[in-house]
Amino acid sequence: MLKKSDWLLDPHGCPGFQKNEVIDHIVKGSTIHHTEHLHVIIPQRYALVNINSLVEEVIRRSEVYDGFCFVSSMHITTGVYVNDAEIGLLNDISEWIENLAPFGKNYMHHETGEDNADAHLKSYLTNHFLTAPITKGRLDFGTWQRVFFGEYDGRRPKRILVKVTGISR
Repeated sequence: MLKKSDWLLDPHGCPGFQKNEVIDHIVKGSTIHHTEHLHVIIPQRYALVNINSLVEEVIRRSEVYDGFCFVSSMHITTGVYVNDAEIGLLNDISEWIENLAPFGKNYMHHETGEDNADAHLKSYLTNHFLTAPITKGRLDFGTWQRVFFGEYDGRRPKRILVKVTGISR
């Protein structure tokens, strides 16, 4: 079983963010389709980090006023989800995830030579994508809702896809 110190929990930002990469930007009349990759290298194997401001920056660059934002973790040992940016809750979520998919268990996947079966199961718990509404050029969330990235096999390069589609002002 992991200790709390094995998890990087950041309710305010994304340690390990490297860069954003614009993949495509298409404008047809008032319709915009914009795609970016966020590149991260999370410094610990396990993390729950707030990527809300990074997603908002992509939306700002897209110039979409009303539409949808699709976020995908692009890796089978990571996840994305929406929840409150409160450190106590991040501790509770990491403990819940660890209890359901504990590190160190003798998983069948490990018979292939891998050691990250728990990471695959943890990813399953937080899902690999989400879709969020955009209104007036911003994520249209409740007061406490933020986008989080869950990393369960970190310390190596990962990408997060952010695809924004909608209409301009």
